[in-house]
Amino acid sequence: MRMLMQSVAGLAAKSVNEGHGDELVWIASDNVDNEEWGRRFRAKHPAMAIRATLAPWALVERFVQRGIVKGYILYRYDRSASIGTGKLRPGMDLSANIATSVAGILDGVMVDESLEAEAKQRGLQLLIDVRGKTQQWCFETFKDRFTRRMLLAMDPKMAAPRDYAIAHRAFAVFTHDEPLPAALAWLEAPAAILGWIGGDEFKATRLATIHGHYQTATSLCLNLPVLMAGAQEAPAPRLPRFDPRTIDWTDERSTVSMFTSDGDNVLFFSNGFFRNSPYFWSTPARGKVPFAWSAPLAHLVQLCPQPLEYALETRTPNDWFVEWHGGYYYPDLFATERPNRWELLATHARRTWAMMQRSGANMIGFNIRYYDKPDALKAYETIIGETDGLLAVLAFQYSPYNAGAGRVFWFRDKRGIEVPVITLRYQVWWNLNQRANTGTPAKIAREIRESAGQAAQAGQSRHDWGMVHVWSYFKEARGHDEDAENLTPKKVLPENTSYEKMGGVRGYAPATWMTDRLSESIRVVSPAEMAWRVRMKHDPTATRKLMEEGK
Repeated sequence: MRMLMQSVAGLAAKSVNEGHGDELVWIASDNVDNEEWGRRFRAKHPAMAIRATLAPWALVERFVQRGIVKGYILYRYDRSASIGTGKLRPGMDLSANIATSVAGILDGVMVDESLEAEAKQRGLQLLIDVRGKTQQWCFETFKDRFTRRMLLAMDPKMAAPRDYAIAHRAFAVFTHDEPLPAALAWLEAPAAILGWIGGDEFKATRLATIHGHYQTATSLCLNLPVLMAGAQEAPAPRLPRFDPRTIDWTDERSTVSMFTSDGDNVLFFSNGFFRNSPYFWSTPARGKVPFAWSAPLAHLVQLCPQPLEYALETRTPNDWFVEWHGGYYYPDLFATERPNRWELLATHARRTWAMMQRSGANMIGFNIRYYDKPDALKAYETIIGETDGLLAVLAFQYSPYNAGAGRVFWFRDKRGIEVPVITLRYQVWWNLNQRANTGTPAKIAREIRESAGQAAQAGQSRHDWGMVHVWSYFKEARGHDEDAENLTPKKVLPENTSYEKMGGVRGYAPATWMTDRLSESIRVVSPAEMAWRVRMKHDPTATRKLMEEGK
């Protein structure tokens, strides 16, 4: 039924895009965040009326009567052994993806074989039966009619955001094998990969990257055709900008700025970050210390600006947002399968910078395959060269994240001004205490203290950043045992055991446990202050000039 409703919503949005329809479909859910974004959308558009609230089949009939739904596409819902986790698995029935692919071409709704009798009873005509068809067949048959600007990678059990893909006639696929490589080569780079390419994270993202595309992590994003309506013309929510003139330069203590990981995830920010989880925006401790929330700002201003509006209204003075990636890809591997790879990276950098300027963001983080190899340095140079006001790039290697250990590289923007690329030094990550500058909050606090102490003995100060892995659970443990905050890996525990039942929490609270263990000789600062101090240490004259000019 969700697939059926997604296809109606997609065809409705397609008709609006093409100028012969004037209704969009909002699919209600029990997701409190998504329903709040819908309320905000309606408040911004008071002239938009809610014409009807309908059950699924009544919704179908409404758009049949308007000539927007021409019939149905018959598929078979996937019943392989999975609840729809986005993982590749044997025995998948992928006909839902084929039905999604052709829905926007044939103007048909998706009907699972268990619902076909109802569809016939309501007078719908069969347009095509895609059961037993392959994704390869679908791509070869309809390739000339799909958009080349985006692709949907989607687990066949998952429903959203098929509405958005159908509205734009995107090809839908779920595999690492053909036809995905051929489809990625066929897309016009740089292109957006909606949903999520399943399987191993690095392999999946690398596959998109080498063809000059980027993942958006939009699986299960609800109601995007409604939430994004009019966003291109409307003013985007603008984040507050840190004023470097407020920095006390006489305070020469070492500083550290803390960030969340996984800010590329649009699904997380649209459906789970704000009020659906107690660990992030809703944590009672939020605002205790300066903290950086990595976020897909460049995508949110286009797809669903309402979360940013909410963030601005409810933030504390210690909450800061930093653009994460501009889409998930590896800059040093970007478009290596294309002859004009650096030109394509520059194109994507220009587009991302334009979206960052709309949101007010002036710092960006990147996941790099190898942070210091020649291709990484060329990527930094290319990206920074397309900007004019970027404060800093934050670089972290795919594995380990903190391979750079705080090393800084410098490249010039289009105005000729040097911009730092600051590599990650610390990562709060469970069950990894054996790695340097990695592990529990207690261990990281000790390592920050030691690093700052060594710098002070040399008459210097350190200005680093650390990352809190948002999926790592810890339990609070006072004392000197640095392993006490770790939890036993779930794979060795009974299936019905949750980390919450074990006293585990994640996100913001563990970061405060770490900062509580720092000495007064170390300051926790905003991401911008950290970057300005790195700049001042590198070139005081140029930095003071930039501050005076307000650049």
